[in-house]
Amino acid sequence: MAKGRPTAKTKRRSAPKRVKSNLTVSLPQFLVDGSDLEFRKFVADLFAAVAGMHSLRRALASSVGLSAAEYSVVLATWHLQKKGTVGISAIAKQLHVAAANVTAAVGELVEKGLLTKKPHPRDTRAVLVELTDDGKSILAQLTPLLRRINDRLFSGNKPSDIAILARFVQHLADESTNSIRMARAFAAENTPSAKK
Repeated sequence: MAKGRPTAKTKRRSAPKRVKSNLTVSLPQFLVDGSDLEFRKFVADLFAAVAGMHSLRRALASSVGLSAAEYSVVLATWHLQKKGTVGISAIAKQLHVAAANVTAAVGELVEKGLLTKKPHPRDTRAVLVELTDDGKSILAQLTPLLRRINDRLFSGNKPSDIAILARFVQHLADESTNSIRMARAFAAENTPSAKK
């Protein structure tokens, strides 16, 4: 056999693919002809969409004299009340925030007369939250506007599109904590004091 000629055994093996150092993603399904340009555009559009949704929430909240956090808690309470009693932890889970943040917003909303809170009948450490008539009135005032906004935002999409997007967004929400942790660890390792 000639020297350096591949054998049957070496022909079957393929060398591990090397990731180009300038790629921001290595998952092959997101590379187009070995490039991540389409993926980068998608991420930029995603950040723009998220920023737009945050701005929309602030504008809606401001229109009824609430902070974005208070508005989010009112909406979450409204949504969750349709399923049963509502506690701080359920609101926190719905909004993907810490329970302490919800507790602070609930306190403000109770002072504004938009929510009531009462002790949980079976858990002395917990409270139940409920919209007051004033809270329901704000939502009744906003509902026609929300309907118009949502109709515009989601027009042209099928329920199956929304289901796929919902799974994707849920994954991002669940995974973002780990991604933030990775970014913070990188920052900590790369500060001038860490390199000494």
